[in-house]
Amino acid sequence: MKKLFYVLLLAIAACSPDNETLEETTAEDSLESIDLESEPPLYQDSGNLIYIENFENPDLNKNPQSGDFYLEHAEDHSFQLEENIVREGANSGRFEIKKSDTQIWGGNRTEMSQAQSTTQSEGWYGFSQFFPTNYTSDASGEVIGQWHVQADKGEATNRSPSNALIASEGKLKWMLRWDADRIMEDGYSDGLIYIDLGAIPKGKWIDWVVHIKYSHTNTGILEVWKDGEKVIDRQNMPNTYNDEKYPYFKFGVYKWSWGNLSTQRTIYYDEVKIGNRYSSYDEVATSTSTIDNGINMMVNSYTVNCVAEMEGTCLLVQEGNMIGTENWENFYFVDGIEGFNYEPGFVYGLKVKKTEIKNPPAGGSSIRYELVEIVSKEAK
Repeated sequence: MKKLFYVLLLAIAACSPDNETLEETTAEDSLESIDLESEPPLYQDSGNLIYIENFENPDLNKNPQSGDFYLEHAEDHSFQLEENIVREGANSGRFEIKKSDTQIWGGNRTEMSQAQSTTQSEGWYGFSQFFPTNYTSDASGEVIGQWHVQADKGEATNRSPSNALIASEGKLKWMLRWDADRIMEDGYSDGLIYIDLGAIPKGKWIDWVVHIKYSHTNTGILEVWKDGEKVIDRQNMPNTYNDEKYPYFKFGVYKWSWGNLSTQRTIYYDEVKIGNRYSSYDEVATSTSTIDNGINMMVNSYTVNCVAEMEGTCLLVQEGNMIGTENWENFYFVDGIEGFNYEPGFVYGLKVKKTEIKNPPAGGSSIRYELVEIVSKEAK
């Protein structure tokens, strides 16, 4: 077990950064500030990985500080290990905030944080993220991943992060800020942009890889991949503030204000990795390997009772050369294709992604199926 962190906590004022404009805002946009100094974790990968959190340590349920990351949380429900929704292995991490929670650093939050002493001028970050189907975001938004800056001596500590992943109004957005001033006196930044990353995928895992070479000048690199597709590619552009120390990574949920749509947020994380400047996409990406990015599958109009490791209801499916014949295979279970909502009475033609799981949980399938698109749906 790693040693407990020594934490210096600074009081701050925080408000929303989520202003949908490509220009600098006219009001202070600070998210939060925390001065977390710590020794590097005792567990270090033998290669280029600084941190690995796969939530397989059962001690995390009793002591959330027993892993590689420091957890900021207010309530017992803020963090739990989850067995039923996992990307790899037997567990994932469940992060939950409620409007009634005690506030921390200007808002409701449950976040795991990298020790500030382990930051470097360049890094690779990989993590998997799952939004439940009932997840509802509002206009005020919430931060679901951030690269938080470290204030210099004599500088305001309540600055927004230089990079942040935000859920707002049903969409994923990347917030990017940069500034060339050695000491930022007013909290405003030279540059602020939001990059639209599309609708929030619900009920399925999202795999992220982020590569940042930090710079407040035109030497910075920001690359972001979502489910293997590069969605941000900023080469030789500024991407952070002019600070002596480099940003540190935090993941979880942080909400600075609440709208009227919901009083609760829950997100799951798995396979979180931080690599140094010598790391790579492959080292921090999730450990699954793609079998086929788009195979055809037919799904019959009715289900059958079936028994495998446990009793359940099976779809009847066809793949490959079986399609178009009278032969159907049992598929365990009705909800076994991520993103596919089956409705009896229809024959479906699907395109699905099959992914091999290298280390499946005991009794679990070694293959994950994800819906790519519904090609056809015919009443039967």
